[in-house]
Amino acid sequence: MKQAIQKALIEIANPKKGKEISKYMKNVLPFRGLQQPEIAKVFNIFKDEIKEMEDDQKYEIADFLMRQEYGEDKKIALMIAEKMKFDFQRIKLTEKWFIDGHIKEWATADTYCGRVLKRFVIDKENAKLMLEWAKHENLWIRRSSCVGFVTLARKKVCDMDLLYKICQENIIHQERFNQLGTGWLLREMSLVDLKGVIEFIEKNIKYFSSEGLRYAYEKMIQKDQNYLKNLLKQNGNKNSKKEEEDEEDDQQEQDEKISKQKEKQDQESDQDFKIKNYKKQRRTQKRKL
Repeated sequence: MKQAIQKALIEIANPKKGKEISKYMKNVLPFRGLQQPEIAKVFNIFKDEIKEMEDDQKYEIADFLMRQEYGEDKKIALMIAEKMKFDFQRIKLTEKWFIDGHIKEWATADTYCGRVLKRFVIDKENAKLMLEWAKHENLWIRRSSCVGFVTLARKKVCDMDLLYKICQENIIHQERFNQLGTGWLLREMSLVDLKGVIEFIEKNIKYFSSEGLRYAYEKMIQKDQNYLKNLLKQNGNKNSKKEEEDEEDDQQEQDEKISKQKEKQDQESDQDFKIKNYKKQRRTQKRKL
């Protein structure tokens, strides 16, 4: 089945689109050029057969696909993994995906959190493992220790004390995706414990980047946002050169995207004009006849 899944992906691959996606993802890994509906269509070909497998068999296929270089293969790996039960031992096995470099960018890491990790950490005993992950040397394992709780935090099913400890371990790291992962979780936590989140930010303001802080206060009222922005300024925190470069790159990508959309619209408008003009000429000719 492993090779059959890959063959199905190859048959509908769009190399040109793949290069565009890879560029958007900073060329961290290659893509076959498939959108999620196309990936889901391939998965659905094998879905019934996968459903009948034991979890060990499912994991073997998921592990094989995760270790492939293409982003789409990794996505199907996680769609298969979502159909499994993950106990403590099996979730520890997935650490190798990070450590061996098979999960090394935000898209795959966050998909892993949404499809696999959140169903594991909803159990409060399992969730304690995330404090160990928050202290890990691997950036993406640390980030996942936050992102795995993002959709759960607002539902009041988490140990909030544990979440603050996890955020504490993450926020001290200045890597951009550590900052954003921490800010993202704090944003959701603020919906159920606004006072606690503000106190956490006050205590740790020296560690926050402006981008990380923006994520954290995004769902707060304007008054609280202004207070925290001023607190950051008073503390003398400024965007690091790396953060500024990242933001400039993002803006450049956005500008290029807008430019391409406008060019496409112009082309479509021009084509519409030609079609309308052609129809008009045809009507004129018919009248003359």
